[in-house]
Amino acid sequence: MLELGGPGSRKTLITALACGLLALAVLQPPEVHAWSRVACKVVLAAAACLVLSRGAGAPRLLPRWIWGLLPFGAAAVLSAACRSHALDEASDALALVLAVVLGRAIAADARARDVMTRLFVALACVVALRAVVQRYLTYPLEAEALRTGRAEGSAYVLARLELGRPSGPFTLPAALGGFLALTLPLTLVLAATERRTAPRATLALAGLLQMAALALTCSVGALFATAISVLLVLPALPSRRRALLQGAIAAATIAGAVLFLHARRLEIATPGGDPLLLRAGNWMAATKMIRDHPLLGTGPGSFGTFYPRYIQPGMNETRYAHNSYLQVLAGWGAWAALPILALLTAVSGKLRAARRAADGNLPALAAAGGFLAHNLVDFTAFLPGVAIPAAILIGLGVGEGESGASPPRRRPARALLAGLALAGLAAFVVQAAAVARSQFLLEQASAAAVDGDIAASLELARAAARVRPEDEAPQAFVAEGVLAHGMGDSGLRAEGQRAAARAVDLDRESAILHFFAARYHQAAGETAEAYRELCAAHRLYPLKELYRPGAESAVRKDAP
Repeated sequence: MLELGGPGSRKTLITALACGLLALAVLQPPEVHAWSRVACKVVLAAAACLVLSRGAGAPRLLPRWIWGLLPFGAAAVLSAACRSHALDEASDALALVLAVVLGRAIAADARARDVMTRLFVALACVVALRAVVQRYLTYPLEAEALRTGRAEGSAYVLARLELGRPSGPFTLPAALGGFLALTLPLTLVLAATERRTAPRATLALAGLLQMAALALTCSVGALFATAISVLLVLPALPSRRRALLQGAIAAATIAGAVLFLHARRLEIATPGGDPLLLRAGNWMAATKMIRDHPLLGTGPGSFGTFYPRYIQPGMNETRYAHNSYLQVLAGWGAWAALPILALLTAVSGKLRAARRAADGNLPALAAAGGFLAHNLVDFTAFLPGVAIPAAILIGLGVGEGESGASPPRRRPARALLAGLALAGLAAFVVQAAAVARSQFLLEQASAAAVDGDIAASLELARAAARVRPEDEAPQAFVAEGVLAHGMGDSGLRAEGQRAAARAVDLDRESAILHFFAARYHQAAGETAEAYRELCAAHRLYPLKELYRPGAESAVRKDAP
């Protein structure tokens, strides 16, 4: 590829992109905001182009053997029951790989590392303040509005608000805690190594604020991750403070675990149940998926679709295994254990070396260690708002940065590879844009339906289907909307039946889509077809009483 300016300007641009990506992912988490997901991927693609532009003398950022796994990944995506879900998860996985590459690209630049570290701490303070405001101001006001009828919401929402566990800008308290587990070791090292009194006091206050927000989440998994990351980073601190800190951390972890578990007892009596037992059920289901689909898995992004056929009484409905490693193996296949083990080996090897040398890589590697441990009991690897910052830190920790060797002679094949890489990055951005646009249109369609404007709601859903014809969600939205509001119109009924059939074709493993199709067949008097679809729904979700073949009367009762 052509050189883009001098090395200094390129490094500055890469650092600026890394800072922008980090701020965007944390303050506007991609799992919450569709536009943020595409913006993050545009930034990652631009950064990848800059990294590639360094030419043949650049250090190898990914091992050669990783390319040998691409056929397995492609086969897993192509064999998935729902192609759109598989492409979405593959795109998010590629985003994390690019974030690691971005972190490695700036790893050798001491100034860039310092800027990134301080940005992590600043963002942690912002989200921690937001969490405190949620706990003591926002949530009580919203709960009061629900109790007095001034706002609409379910009993589940009210129970969550009354528990008062904040999530900051993220979707879940555990996600907030997972992000704070990344930042606390960075804050601790900065505070302990700062020699000036005022900055040291400011950093100490920042650490206390983050710990307060972590305590408010009452997330045992996040506490576990934080304890690991902070204990791992202790060798980077002055020796006279290590023993005291180690004892304090151990005592605080034990006390926090006891208090958190006591607080979660209140949550057990509310919708959701005992989180420990629910996680055990999720792990058991994921293990059975791996057993039943060992080679290529159930398909990337399909855990939530396949999970209902493994559900047992007392288990929860969920889209995640609450163990990211099990979920990856269940979705992609057993071959995915190789990159997982390679990642764990690389991080643990660098971490051991960094702890012995107490070098500058240790804070990032300690945070990475906490994140990897957290995903044994949670799924923050599937939440880009936490996973992207973690991937950047992994890259900073394991990266080797710029090579000092003179660039070797360019080979003709390199231009072809660069062209293929650019084409892949373009497809990566285009896919992200289509997903974001479709999701935005569906959100608008849902809002229109809530307001009672059914015609506008259906038109927005049709537009989402045109933007992303391979996605079953817009088709399912149209089918469900017509079932609820348009069965009296023969034209709408025919459209809804076509949408239901199309949704089933796009994701044949979804029980609810088969149930929608059964309702349309029942409304048309096609009893045999309705029974067939209901049997398919029951096979995919055996525990759902409404889907039992003996519940045809329920279908007739629900059918207009």
